[in-house]
Amino acid sequence: MNVLIVCHAGSSLGLGHLTRSIVVAKALREQLGDEVHLFIQGDPLKRSDVSEYDHKFIRLENNLLEAVLKYAQVSDAKVVIFDLHPRLVPSDIDGLLMELRNAHCKIISVDGFISNQENLDLVFIPSFVSPAPERLGSAVPVLFGWDCFLLNVDRLPIEWHYGRKVLALTGGSDATGLGTSLPRLLNEVLPADTELHWVTGPYAEQPLFPVSPKCSIVNHQSPSSLADLMANSHYAITLYGVSFFELLYYGVPTVVFSPYGNKDNAELAVIANEGVALVAADEIDAVEKLKKLMDNDLFATSLSERARKKLSVKGEHKFVQAVLAMMK
Repeated sequence: MNVLIVCHAGSSLGLGHLTRSIVVAKALREQLGDEVHLFIQGDPLKRSDVSEYDHKFIRLENNLLEAVLKYAQVSDAKVVIFDLHPRLVPSDIDGLLMELRNAHCKIISVDGFISNQENLDLVFIPSFVSPAPERLGSAVPVLFGWDCFLLNVDRLPIEWHYGRKVLALTGGSDATGLGTSLPRLLNEVLPADTELHWVTGPYAEQPLFPVSPKCSIVNHQSPSSLADLMANSHYAITLYGVSFFELLYYGVPTVVFSPYGNKDNAELAVIANEGVALVAADEIDAVEKLKKLMDNDLFATSLSERARKKLSVKGEHKFVQAVLAMMK
């Protein structure tokens, strides 16, 4: 079966949609033997996991609908999966969905298109937050929950143990420019024996590190995978997003915050209530909470255990099962 996955990625968009799409692509190829094609609208980049698949980049200014329809025909796609940035979904997306259905394609939406259910075959939401009841139809399966996260993880988590390695993640593009201030804050507040591992994403500006830091600082420039860094970290500070849930999967005691106003408040309130991570108001609060976390091994252990338990089921397995049920 030929599958076409359509997603966004870029300096203003981050890598979350592309990362999830690669997780889906890998699961479909390995578990079902599908031929997978990636269609990415945004800024081109080189990634080894992208190069494993037939793929095409188009610029943001290009017409997505025309390009997708053409590429679906060229690739002879029988299933088309969309994982688009919400503010870049074309207003006339229903026209494309209807044309694809007329071409006998099955259509899946990942984390979106909840209002377009009449033209979909499956809605898969990698989130624990339920859509509003009035937005849930009865004809199309809408799947969500802690077992629906599509995470780029390739090893089993291990029990947490004491150490001083701190992983700092600000997103593939560091859209809010935390690299200009957060390294300095971390160096000033954290213990001198901290080993700070900073990740500079492929779309991010170079961070401003202290000239003579008291902490050990290692800059990881656009790593092809975060798995090794996450699995070998003792603590993490991160923005709310896909990578945050990957940290939870590995059981890394984590401080999380959102620099995007009130956008993520509801989700972060659930995170705080579940006790799987420390939720901070901003980067200053996050650094202070991280310092306290590094002084409390029992609390770090409890965070790790609760996080690993919450994400003990991989979402790609549920996704593949949903695809099989859809194709019957």
